[in-house]
Amino acid sequence: MAVNKNGIVVLGAVFVDIKGFPEDVYIPDGRNAGKVEYVPADTVIAAVGENIDGTLYEDMGVELDRKGRPVVDANIMTSVEGVYAAGDSRRGPATVVEAIADASKAAAAIAGISYEKYAEANVAEDSAKYIAKKGYQSPDLTEMPDKRCLGCSTVCETCADVCPNRANISIKVPGMAMNQVIHVDYMCNECGNCKSFCPYASAPYKDKFTLFASEADMADSTNDGFAVINPETKECKVRLLGQISDCKADDANDKLYEGLRRLICAVIDDYSYLIMK
Repeated sequence: MAVNKNGIVVLGAVFVDIKGFPEDVYIPDGRNAGKVEYVPADTVIAAVGENIDGTLYEDMGVELDRKGRPVVDANIMTSVEGVYAAGDSRRGPATVVEAIADASKAAAAIAGISYEKYAEANVAEDSAKYIAKKGYQSPDLTEMPDKRCLGCSTVCETCADVCPNRANISIKVPGMAMNQVIHVDYMCNECGNCKSFCPYASAPYKDKFTLFASEADMADSTNDGFAVINPETKECKVRLLGQISDCKADDANDKLYEGLRRLICAVIDDYSYLIMK
């Protein structure tokens, strides 16, 4: 590869040979036969390929399995005390999610902490308890636990509270334990208030499942959501993951999954004032 002002240009396969650690790295140049360029390097880590380069592990005396992967314990520590293996360097080509999981385990083991330490304290309580605390003010910022805590894991409706146009609505959906928040497109002026206050670094006016006044409004937006075509028959147009399809919300055989069908039915049956005639 080569880098120029237009980006990266693939020139062909380049083979790297370490002629003698920690000497220079030898790179044959595929463009001009016989031309060689030396790039100074202290350590070269293989970042391309399907197999783990076990050289570094072998040099440290780390035990490897028959496939050349480091043997690790439950905390992904290798056979050498204090040496951990995570991500692709442990399992070979895998996903970013698996690499993050490995790193999380290693970090907890190194720091001597448990992610479950506060599990009992974080058990969701009765939502009515937190709703009753909205608007509570306390000059004592040293209280533990903080009496101002609104228990976002139990009832998170901050985006509904801070919207000046009431474009984020908390609704009760039969069969669901927690209220669901929908975004009402035609009531939103995209002020960004909900994004500023969201404790999850989200943008509810963009991310929440959206109720559109019409198909035309849906076409003018990129939000996932729905437009009610016929409230009586519960026929709708739905955009999910960018794909638009027809839906009959009360049809158990409809391809739209049950949770969203329930939500749409709840809007039509119990919050019909939101539907533009």
